[in-house]
Amino acid sequence: MKLFCMPLVAGALATASVADVYVWESFTDANGGGNAPAGGGAGDPSLVVVSGSPIVASSGNLYSFMGTFGMHIYGAGFVSNPTMRIENLGNPFDTSSFFLMSPDTPVPVVPTITETIVEGTPFSTRIYDLEWNYSGVATFFNLETAATSASLDRLALGTLGETVPAPGALALLGLAGLGRRRRS
Repeated sequence: MKLFCMPLVAGALATASVADVYVWESFTDANGGGNAPAGGGAGDPSLVVVSGSPIVASSGNLYSFMGTFGMHIYGAGFVSNPTMRIENLGNPFDTSSFFLMSPDTPVPVVPTITETIVEGTPFSTRIYDLEWNYSGVATFFNLETAATSASLDRLALGTLGETVPAPGALALLGLAGLGRRRRS
């Protein structure tokens, strides 16, 4: 499914462009099986737990109270300056674990990372915005928690350099897409 990305900035409407944005807001498998995104583009990525023993909480989040856990996103295929947004509650992610592997490079490709902390009670939400300066095939993206009591609440991946929209913006994009379909 293609999304049309139309960012709203101070009431101005930008030009629409085709985007490959994949969003995970609920997870179904914490034991090495694939978790498919809710939205997406031309590829077929899947998030897979590759280490640790998290559980799928009743909220649909991946959560571990017994140790750290690591994940890979496989199947993104060709990427051009990919972006990612990771949202978690509880203890932070290990930012040194954020990288992508490619058959084109002998070493991991690391992103530029911006971390935002939204204070809350009793835990704070952390938002990690990642940007890679890389074009080519992505074998997998890697991410890991840094301590126990960490969760993965939401993840969005833009494979063609898109700015990954916030959750509310995705809802607006969905509504805009529905309105377009009905008129045509």
